[in-house]
Amino acid sequence: MLGLGNIIGPIGSLASTWLQGRVDKAKAETDIKVAKAQAEAEVYRTSATSEMLNEQALTAQMAGSWKDEFWTLIFGAILVASFLPWSQPFVKEGFIFLEQSTPNWFSTCLYICIGSSFGYRFGKTGLQLMNNKK
Repeated sequence: MLGLGNIIGPIGSLASTWLQGRVDKAKAETDIKVAKAQAEAEVYRTSATSEMLNEQALTAQMAGSWKDEFWTLIFGAILVASFLPWSQPFVKEGFIFLEQSTPNWFSTCLYICIGSSFGYRFGKTGLQLMNNKK
């Protein structure tokens, strides 16, 4: 005659094996999620590092540049001339001429030149924004 222990032993072993399989499967799924999250974090770290190095290189290139000083002097001269009575008519006529005679493509190029000399980045979005203002 079979004893109760002889029946429960194999059933318990089978249940234990089944539970261990479930635990192993859950652990494997968790490991996959962790690996995916770590890979995404590494992509973000690499992207941020690349962007930072690019910004540093661009800043280093601008160190010897005179473009921002040039545009600052131009705008400063226009501002000063706006307050000097003998130059106000010239400033006024100049702005009227530019408003009436400057083609859109030239204005856009000027915006890009001036903006980039002060460190602004222009891409498709920047050009679209400038075109929408017209």
